[in-house]
Amino acid sequence: MTAEHFVGYAGLQPYQKDDQSTHLQRYSFQPRELDEDEVEVVVSACGICGSDIHQLTNVGGVGWKRATYPIIPGHEFVGRISAVGKAVTNLHIGDRVGVSPVCRSCGTCELCQNARGQYCSKRVTTYNGLYKGFQTFGGYADRVRVQADWAVKIPGNISDEESAPLYTPFKLLDIGSETSIGVVGIGGLGHMALQWGRAKQCHKIVAISSTNAKADEAVKLGATEFISLQEGLPSSSLVDVLFVCGTGPSTSWSELMGLVHVGGKVVVLDIPEQPISIPPSALVHRQISMVGTYVGSNSDIHDMLQLASQTGVRPWIQKVGKSLEEVNQGVLDLIAGKAHYRIVICGEGRV
Repeated sequence: MTAEHFVGYAGLQPYQKDDQSTHLQRYSFQPRELDEDEVEVVVSACGICGSDIHQLTNVGGVGWKRATYPIIPGHEFVGRISAVGKAVTNLHIGDRVGVSPVCRSCGTCELCQNARGQYCSKRVTTYNGLYKGFQTFGGYADRVRVQADWAVKIPGNISDEESAPLYTPFKLLDIGSETSIGVVGIGGLGHMALQWGRAKQCHKIVAISSTNAKADEAVKLGATEFISLQEGLPSSSLVDVLFVCGTGPSTSWSELMGLVHVGGKVVVLDIPEQPISIPPSALVHRQISMVGTYVGSNSDIHDMLQLASQTGVRPWIQKVGKSLEEVNQGVLDLIAGKAHYRIVICGEGRV
């Protein structure tokens, strides 16, 4: 067992915004030994994601794993490699890499062999997971150890703070200039979906938001049309592919299905806390398929980063420093809906 200690910001009990005693605390822990197939990353930037809030508050709900405390969040982070396992040949000390919500998979199952390791039954999540009897801790820590296969090199023209939020659950579909897309929910995920649509040269990109507040920004991000849910949805279909990036309790899924052309596809990236209700007829009568996406494979992420490098796709970010006070404020700002559009913890090394 190594004698060194890592330090991070941990939730020690369910997070309550109005109870400071439940907020993140500085937490020191002894890491397990570096495996021969792993690298150690000194974290320089880490996004604060809505799923971090869900895990910290531990509210549960459909599809959400309960938190095991202490929990150190952070599943979209970037940093430089400070140590390399003896079996790692493709990465070296000093390389700048990013890590996604998955930090390990078996590498031998059919899914792993077919570039779908993010769905491996033995996958380990970057935090709130378990590996060799040790709980995994994420990018709110100063250093993280991950399987080298899940550490992806960052192109030189993308900054650390811009790279971190790119690790979102987008799998680039076979879309292009002949495809029309819609994006429901213009937040941390949705504002990226609009940009990906523009990067893929989709001829129609429809932004759908709860109010008109983000109309101008949606156009800057790539939207060719904007719809406010307050004003109601059109009665006719609009798009080939609909990306659902954010919903609320009052969302009518059957109405959303009506926006999709016959033979089209609905891609669900949001994970609501409650079950959704969709009449089978909304799918069957118009041959609509509905799929979910968790996170891209390591090869998907590599391709996504290359496309971002070539096309200028970048998240709109707000930086917070690495002090405990600033990180807690970043969490509170995200809970309050103040993120514009991603909040990123910046600063290399010790917390």
